[in-house]
Amino acid sequence: MSRQRSLVVVLLALSLLLIAVTFLFNFVPFAALQAPRVMYVEPANNAIEIAPTALITITFSAPMDRLETENSIRLQPRVAGNFIWRDDQTVTFAPRTRFPISTTLTLNISTNARSRLQQPLQNEFVSRFTTLSRPYVTSSTPALDAQFVYIPNQVTITFNRAMDAKMLGDNVTIEPPPQNLSRELDGNTLTLRGFFEPRTRYQITIPASASDAEYGIELGRAYVWSFTAASQYPNFSILNRGRVLKFPAKDSVETPTQFTNVSRLDAALYAISRAEFDANANALFETWYAFRPASAPIKTWSVTTNAQLDQYTQQKINLGALPVGTYYIKIKTPEGVSDAQLVLVE
Repeated sequence: MSRQRSLVVVLLALSLLLIAVTFLFNFVPFAALQAPRVMYVEPANNAIEIAPTALITITFSAPMDRLETENSIRLQPRVAGNFIWRDDQTVTFAPRTRFPISTTLTLNISTNARSRLQQPLQNEFVSRFTTLSRPYVTSSTPALDAQFVYIPNQVTITFNRAMDAKMLGDNVTIEPPPQNLSRELDGNTLTLRGFFEPRTRYQITIPASASDAEYGIELGRAYVWSFTAASQYPNFSILNRGRVLKFPAKDSVETPTQFTNVSRLDAALYAISRAEFDANANALFETWYAFRPASAPIKTWSVTTNAQLDQYTQQKINLGALPVGTYYIKIKTPEGVSDAQLVLVE
C-alpha cells in the first residue's frame, strides 16, 4: 500500500511538472526563457553630434526586471536622470541636466541586469556617443586668412549651424565701422553690409558669447580677423610663356611668380606620368584648367609674400632639387587666385 501511495505521489509530481513545462512553452515567449540581450540603443554606438538634451533608449530581447536593470546601467561621465519604461523591454534614460558638450559619453550595462525570469544579461553591453561640438565659423567672404580684399560691399560669415540673432546682432563689430553698416542673419549665415573705404584695414570680432539658435551653446572663444580693402583685385601668375617649366636635374628649382594683393602662396607639387604630362602640355585650355592629378602631392608648403598694397610684386618659389621626371605644381592663395604649371626635369 505504501508503494502504491509513493507511486501516486511521483506520478502526480511528474504530471504537475509536465503541466508547468507545457505552460512555459505555450504561454511564455521563447525569448523570455533565454539570457536577455540588448537589441537596440539610441543614440547608436559611435554616434556623433548628439544633442545635449537627447534621451537614451535601450530595448532588450526579453521583459526585464526593472529595478535590477536600472541598477546595472552606468553612464560616464555621470549624469543625473530618470528611467522611464515604455514597457518591460524598453527603457529610456532622461537626463535631468544637459549632457556636457563636445564630450564622448560611455553607456555600460553590466550582467547584473536581469530578465523578469531572473536570467542575467547575456553579455556586458558598452556603447559610446559624442555630443554636439560648440558652434564655429566654417567659412567667410573674405576668407578668414585673406589679408587683401578688393573693396567689398559686404562681409559674409557662415557658421556650422543656425545662430541666435539676439546673441549676434550688434555684438559683432567691425573696426573702423563702415558707413551705413547693417547686419542680417539668415540661419547660419551672417551678412554685414556697408561702404568699406579703400586702402583701409578692418578688424571683425565675433564675441565668445555668441550662441546657436537651438541649444544656446556659445562659441566659447572670440573669432577675430583682419583684412585690408584694396583698390585693385588680387591676381597671381607663375611667370612662364607656356605651360611647361623646364629644369635640369639635381639643380635647386626656383619658380618665378608675380602677384598683386596676395598675402601667402600655398604650393602643392605632384609627380605625374609622362602620359598625363603630354596630354596636358598641348590640351585645350578647358581641359588643362580642369586637370586634377589622381595621386596625392609629394610636397606641400606655404610661403608668406612680400606684397605691398596695390603693387605688382615678383617673388621666386623654391621647389628644391628634383629627380628626372614630370611634375605638376599648383599654387593657391588665401585671396582666391591661383595658377598651375607642368614641370619637366631632365
